[in-house]
Amino acid sequence: MKIEELTFDNFMTLPSKERKQVINDPKLLSVMVQKNLNEHRFMHSVSVAECAAKLALRYHLDPKKAYIAGLLHDCTKGFPENFHDRYFRYYDPEKISYPSGVKHSFSAKYYLKEKLNFHDKDILNAIYNHTICSSRDKLSLILFICDKREPLREIDDDIIELAFTDLYLAYDLLDHDVERYLNERNERFVKSGI
Repeated sequence: MKIEELTFDNFMTLPSKERKQVINDPKLLSVMVQKNLNEHRFMHSVSVAECAAKLALRYHLDPKKAYIAGLLHDCTKGFPENFHDRYFRYYDPEKISYPSGVKHSFSAKYYLKEKLNFHDKDILNAIYNHTICSSRDKLSLILFICDKREPLREIDDDIIELAFTDLYLAYDLLDHDVERYLNERNERFVKSGI
């Protein structure tokens, strides 16, 4: 199969060696991700991936892993609500009641396992926590921060710069900002585990 023909739906038809090659090569993976997202969402994902890779280097994490997490984090964004709820009925029943704008981060974990046989626990955890972060591991915090403040969002604050010096403080400030944002829109903000 030519790389241009590769999609999430036909990925598992590749031989095992080729699947492993695609999963571990951000350039090959991006070809597939681009087909799953609209242009705006794909550009956002690439920007998040680049931001995450830079922050990962600062905190002595694998930048390739961070890049892949950023690239994949919105892979189910824009899918209909019943798509997400299908996974929640089986894996995470309490997530059915969550606001629709955050469901994609949870369903993406199960979608990636199903469609790509993807099992990197660090990356899956970061993706799962990129909207409502209930994890204090560095990759999750990095993805959460980069998703909210990647350069294409053009938000004029110092969160990214702060994250390079104090990841936890940057997360705490941004987390309060996100909570305020959700509360202002009268959405139910659900958080557990911190």
